[in-house]
Amino acid sequence: MTSKYFLTIIASLVMLVSNAQQFTLEDSITWGNVTKNQVDDIIQKAEMGHSTYQYYLGRCYFNGLQMDKDKYKAVEYYGKAADKDQTGALYYLGFCYKYGMGVVKNESRAEQLFGKAVKWLEAEIEEDPYASYYLAMCYNYGFGVDVDYAKSKQYYEKSALMGNTQALVNMALDFQHGNNVAKDYAKALELFNIAAEAGNPQAQLSLGYCYLDGEGVPKNVEKANEWFRKAAAQGLPAAINALK
Repeated sequence: MTSKYFLTIIASLVMLVSNAQQFTLEDSITWGNVTKNQVDDIIQKAEMGHSTYQYYLGRCYFNGLQMDKDKYKAVEYYGKAADKDQTGALYYLGFCYKYGMGVVKNESRAEQLFGKAVKWLEAEIEEDPYASYYLAMCYNYGFGVDVDYAKSKQYYEKSALMGNTQALVNMALDFQHGNNVAKDYAKALELFNIAAEAGNPQAQLSLGYCYLDGEGVPKNVEKANEWFRKAAAQGLPAAINALK
């Protein structure tokens, strides 16, 4: 599933990303290490009506990033952005309706939103690595499309080849936990390692736990702490807690 050729290409590409440190605001929100100054800027631009920042603000409220968690506020801002066909907002608002988070559960409304999200995501896959990433999740979970694990893998790989290390983390987690693939700690470790070397703090945290628990590698507390420190240095709260 993860050929050596593919991994070599990925490793070369993500190291280029790492060297340039071209991490985006969406990366920081996904990782959970967005700063207070960044959130203040998001709030300001969201209130000015910018749909992408309304979507970002929804995610900050949903996950409690530099603010108290408030799923009702998250739905409010997802809704404002979704009204303007912001793809991420369509996806996450669909998620909220599907599972009744911050809004009354409504599966038909969720499918409507997911279907619209898929349409726009497919139009953006050549420009935005997160479009392929979200499409991969849609196919993995059957959001707006039929479940298709082969297509999910294909879109994760496309996203990764465009420099999105979070796609590698998701693939690694699938191998680590045996989600729709055979459990394979060695493959999970390989993918975590590539993303971690490229600077993804969630991958660094996960790699630290692999060393701490001896999953796919010999147990090594010193190595675990080394990766925890790297993730903590980027402000990842879970890594800071892991060091404690």
